[in-house]
Amino acid sequence: MNLKKYDGKTVRLTTRDGEVFDGECGFSSAEYCLHEYGREEDALEIDCYLFFGSQIKKIEVMTGGEPRLWLGKPLHRMKLDHDAYVKVENGSKTVELRLNDEKRRKIEAGDIIRFEDRSDEGEVLFAEVMEKLFFPTFRELYSSLSLREIGYTEEEIPRASPDDMLKYYSEEEQAKYGVVGIRINVM
Repeated sequence: MNLKKYDGKTVRLTTRDGEVFDGECGFSSAEYCLHEYGREEDALEIDCYLFFGSQIKKIEVMTGGEPRLWLGKPLHRMKLDHDAYVKVENGSKTVELRLNDEKRRKIEAGDIIRFEDRSDEGEVLFAEVMEKLFFPTFRELYSSLSLREIGYTEEEIPRASPDDMLKYYSEEEQAKYGVVGIRINVM
C-alpha cells in the first residue's frame, strides 16, 4: 500500500483489528520510523496515533480531504521529553532542535506545531513557527544560537555541549539531513 499519497489528506483509516480513525494524515517513511520508533516500515499518523502499513486494512479519503487547519495554518505534531516540554511551556525554550528530515522540511514560518509531552499523553501545547534556522550540524547551531533559547538554564550552560544531541541524532544523520532550529512562540 502506498501510504505517502495520503500525506496531508483527511482520511478514515480502518485497522486490521476493525478500529476506525478519522482525521488529517501525516506520512512517515520507513527510514524515519526506524530512527524514531525502531521499526522499519512506512506509517501514517492521525492525531497522536501512529499506524504502520501492516496494521492498516483500509484508507478512505474523506470528502473535502484537505488538511485541517489551525487558525488557517498547517498543523504539525512533535513529541518532547518532559523537561523540554516544561521549558517550552514556560517560555524558557524558544528554539526547538531537530534533524532537517523529510518531516521538518514541510514546516514553514507561520505554521503551528502541536507539542505533546512524552510523559503524559494528555498534555499538549501549541506554538507558532516564527522562523527556521538551518545548520550542517548541531555543533554549528550551538555556536550560533544562544544556549538559553535552545533550552539550557544558567546552571546547565557550563556543561552544555552539541554532543547532548547525540542521544537523539547520530553524526551520520546530521551529515545526511543537516539540522534545524525552529524558533517558536507558544500560543
